Formats: sequence, C-alpha cells, structure tokens
Amino acid sequence: MGLRRSMTRAFVLTFISILVGLGLYIWFNHEVSTRDEQALPFDVVTFDLDSIKKRGKLILLTENSASTYYLYKNQKKGFDYELVKAFAKHIGVGLEVKTLDDVDEMFKMLNSGEGDIIASNLTVTPKRSAVVNFTESLYQTRQILAQRKFPLGHPDSLYTLVTDSSGLSQIPITVHRYSAFYERLEDLQRTMGKLFVITDAPGSISTDDLLRLANAGEIHATITDENLLHMGMEDYPELDMSYAVSEDQEIAWAVRKTSPQLLKTLNGWLQRNSIQKKVSATYAKYFSADEPETPSMVYVMPKLQPGAISPYDSLFKAYAPQINWDWRMLAALAFQESRFNPNAQSRSGAFGLMQLMPETAVRFGCSPSPDAECSIQASVKYLKYLQSLWRKKVPNEAERNKFILASYNIGQGHVLDAQNLARELGLQDTVWNGHVAEALLLKQQEKYYSMPVVKHGYCYAKEPYQFVGKIEALFEHYKNHK
Repeated sequence: MGLRRSMTRAFVLTFISILVGLGLYIWFNHEVSTRDEQALPFDVVTFDLDSIKKRGKLILLTENSASTYYLYKNQKKGFDYELVKAFAKHIGVGLEVKTLDDVDEMFKMLNSGEGDIIASNLTVTPKRSAVVNFTESLYQTRQILAQRKFPLGHPDSLYTLVTDSSGLSQIPITVHRYSAFYERLEDLQRTMGKLFVITDAPGSISTDDLLRLANAGEIHATITDENLLHMGMEDYPELDMSYAVSEDQEIAWAVRKTSPQLLKTLNGWLQRNSIQKKVSATYAKYFSADEPETPSMVYVMPKLQPGAISPYDSLFKAYAPQINWDWRMLAALAFQESRFNPNAQSRSGAFGLMQLMPETAVRFGCSPSPDAECSIQASVKYLKYLQSLWRKKVPNEAERNKFILASYNIGQGHVLDAQNLARELGLQDTVWNGHVAEALLLKQQEKYYSMPVVKHGYCYAKEPYQFVGKIEALFEHYKNHK
C-alpha cells in the first residue's frame, strides 16, 4: 500500500507539473502575441524625397558609437555616417545628424518627421518591418551570446557554459527591450516553449557597456552582433563568444512607409556597382578583423643608429623652435604617428609623416600629399594652435604638453570633454595622468559620454590614453641617444 501511495503521489505531482508548464506556455504565447499586435503610439507623417530636397538636408538618426557615428581628430566618422553622407551628396542635399541611444525613439522620430533615415546597425525583423520600410541589405551578421567564462570548479560558477539553445533558459541574459536581441530571445522562447530569464537593460547603458559589465562579472551574459566583435574582442578576455543564437541576419537602413520615392532612390543607389564596392570597402575599414595593438604601458623602444634619429632630423630641428619644443619631442611624435614613413596612410584617412587628417592639413597650409617637410610644417602650425588653446586651461607647461599631445591624437573636443568630466567627478582637471586621462577613458561608456558636460560624445579612448605615455617614453629614449 505504501508503494502504491507513493506512486500515486508521484503521478499526481508529475501531472500537476505538466499542467503548470502547459499553462505557462499558453499564457506566455498569448502575452507575446497580444503585445506584438498592439498599435504603435505615434502618427506617421508624409514627407518624401521631394520635400527633403526642397528643405535642402537629409536628417540621419543614429547612435553615437564606434560603428555608426563618432568624432575622431575633429572629423566625423563611422560606417553608417560615411555612407549616408555619400548618399546625401548624391541627391544634392546637406546632412544633419541626430544621435539617440533608444531605437524605439528613433522609430518615433522617423515617423513623426524629425528624421528621414535610420542608419544605426539595424537588424531587419518582422516587428520593425511592420512600422518602417527597410532598404536593400548592407551586410549580414549573426547574433552572438557573450557569456562570462567560469573555469571548471570556480567557486562563482553557478551555471555551465551555454553551447546550444537548450541552455539559454539556464542563465540570466541582459539586453535592451527595444533591441533585435530581445526579439530573437522571444522567438526562441516561442519555438522552445520555455521561459528565459531576460533582464531589461536601462537605456543609459549601451551594448558596449553590457559587454564590459559581463566581462567584469557584474552580469552573466548579453548578446551582440558578430561584426562588432572584431572591433574590440581584446577588451573582453573573460567572455566566451563562441555560440551564435541566430543565423545570418540582414542589416539595413530604415525609412518611413510614407517615403516610397526615398526608398526607391536609396535602393537604386545601393545597387550600383560603384556603391557596392564602396560599402564593402567601408565595411572593411570599420569592421576589419585585423589584430589591434595590445594595450600596454611597457613600450619597446626603436633601435637607433649612431648620429641620427631619423632621415628628417634637420627638418625637426628647423621647425621645433616655432613651438619652443625640443626637436626630439617632434621626432618622437613623428615616429609614433608614422614610423618616419612619409607615405603612411591610416584606415581613418590620416596621411603622411605626421598623420594629419586631410582637412587639418589643408587648414594649416599643406595639401594632402606625402611631402615630409610640408607635413612637418603643417603639424607644427597645428601644435601651435593647440598650445594657444590649452595655455590658460593648463598653466603647467609639462602637463599642458600632455593635453596637447592627446588633442593631436584624438581631437581637442574629446580632451576638453575629459577635462570637464574630470572636474564633474572631483578629479584634478589640470593633471593628465590619473585624472583627465582616466576621465577620457570613461568617454567609452554611455553613462559618461551622455552627461551634459560632455559635448562630443563617444570616444575610443584607449589610443590617446596610451599615446601620451608613448611619446614621453620615446622622447626620453631620444634624449639619451648619442
């Protein structure tokens, strides 16, 4: 009797579990389908290509990030920005950029007429296609699960590493509710009939920030696009990013459904062979898998030949007095920028011995050419301008030179932001190491680059952070040269 009673109890518990699971599954699917069918809370204006041309400008809605739109050496950069700018030129209008961190808000602004095109690494999804029209695909990418690595037997290891979809319900995953990542997780829940633990990330935290939090162990996992990993995998050594939660998905631009002529013109332009080549080249420029330089505060000094630092020593000696610099500091700057190669060309467009952007070279009297003397002359004029900018802001000359070098590398706008941010955070705003340099690094995080005191937005700050120390180390190396 005891055995029969135990078997009966087990059967009842199993049956109840099945009913509960079935009920949750039906409830979940009803909730999701009901939410999907809800009308969007905004009206759609009619404003097509003819109106855009009459207004004289195309308004781009995008995110401030390393892949979409940002400032580098005082120049506007980004995969989406460069291509939309080319299209605006094609239709004969100017370009205005509005940056937002919320995709839902982008859709609202697009449909209300506050923008004309969304170009912001947008994945084409059924939900989004219901409220906007997408252009031809720009490229394809997969969604990748970024999960914290825990070595076998680690005391903090609460979950096993997820290697397929069956494990997704076992870990909490933090993503933005408005993202394509959230939609993908919802689709997987429907397909599998399981409820996942999905944490809605605040809008003030970017996808990059979520990766940083996962790497630090503050959240367990998030999702990102595979193409974006090539831009910074070295930043996240504690993350496993080997499992793709989706197949290839289309990335495209979005326009209003009431802008058919704009869509037709965009698609015709994107289908041109010359533009397809431009898209491919721009993609390689921003999403290349080339291995980046590993950040380090230990610098390997170049070998020096007796009697000379470079073939351009006489030019450095001739122009350095114009800014009251030791000529070897100017030589150190040239080496770090181009390795003394007058034909050097960076992916960002900087060129020549001193790696000036073309617009900066022209502004300071040098045409975009590989002439070494012209490059040195223009860079000295630029450095003189930076000296005047920072003279009153940083009284100490030695400290001021660090601000000047950082400005030369990344643009004075980002360094001014860092100084304002340092002041806001209670750091010393006239001291570089440990203060303004640390504030500059914070401009990689949306929490900080979206603060009111920050005027120039996102900054890939590791390079200028390292740059100043490298120049100083090279200068000391050159001073000891005989």
